[in-house]
Amino acid sequence: MSSPSHNDAISVIIPAYNAKATIGRCMESVLNTNYAPLEIIVADDASTDDTADIVAGMANADPERVHLVRLDRNGGPARARNVGAAAAKYDYFFFLDSDTEMLPDALERFIARIPEADAVCGHYHWQPLNDGATPWYKSLLNYYMFSRQGVFEHDVFLGSAAGIRRDVFEKTGGYDASLEWGMDYENEEFGHRLVKDHRILLDPAITVRHDFPGFGKLTATYFTRVALWMKLFMERRKFEAGGPAAQNVGMASAAFPVFIASLVAVACTPWAWGPAVLFGIIYLKGYAGFFGFVLGKRPAFLPVAVLLNGYFCFVISSGAAWGALSYIFGEKHDAG
Repeated sequence: MSSPSHNDAISVIIPAYNAKATIGRCMESVLNTNYAPLEIIVADDASTDDTADIVAGMANADPERVHLVRLDRNGGPARARNVGAAAAKYDYFFFLDSDTEMLPDALERFIARIPEADAVCGHYHWQPLNDGATPWYKSLLNYYMFSRQGVFEHDVFLGSAAGIRRDVFEKTGGYDASLEWGMDYENEEFGHRLVKDHRILLDPAITVRHDFPGFGKLTATYFTRVALWMKLFMERRKFEAGGPAAQNVGMASAAFPVFIASLVAVACTPWAWGPAVLFGIIYLKGYAGFFGFVLGKRPAFLPVAVLLNGYFCFVISSGAAWGALSYIFGEKHDAG
């Protein structure tokens, strides 16, 4: 990998809201890449904790590379990213979430890949920052789903770890700042606008470690985000190019509840074996590779991964059904 030059200067932009537990180590991970020239812009989204004070302290210690931008009101990550981008001085932006840690080679890998595209996304490493069954399940699943294809053209800009040319970001209009906290599809919306005229690549070699939520919060997050994603799908009629929202994975998630229901129905009629076998095959085609990946990385975790996968397939299916009904009977929006 070639050495960075002055023309490869990067502004790392981190939106932060009440992130005192993670923002310091996130920024340190960027500084520890030893990439140069580099600046870090933290857009503090009107935090009510000590986030801004932590960033200000690091900015005072390293004023050439670390900068704090305070927002006057809490508006969500889309607006915070735009404000951070407006304050940046370099020609490449790299967006990073405040609850992640950057791997040492992430920025060099981004610079090596960006000549082939207008934007380059990374993804989550298979090792989470926090311990626990749910964080390990989510990190292993995301890593496998995004890495199995190699480098591929994506249609979502994964703002938790993604870089873009400054001129492309500005030409596209940046993030839709009307998408506030809880709406959770600002990355999909921006990506869908971006790919109309530009190319996004996902490079699985670019990874960050993530602090994942626990069981209850991840359940709510899955349900909400899948419901919102389903509304976008109903308008676009298109699965994502890769990752957990790819077609085969989505079909597998939907097949699992039908598979279980068919097994239960076998007690009443032997004809239910047909649907049980069919939907069982669809489910395994989507997730068998993931189970093999878990077996290779953490063999003892496989039974837990299988149980959690079944549970979250039910959650995903419920969220998709809710999103579809909301789209049919509710207010529609522009999918971008």
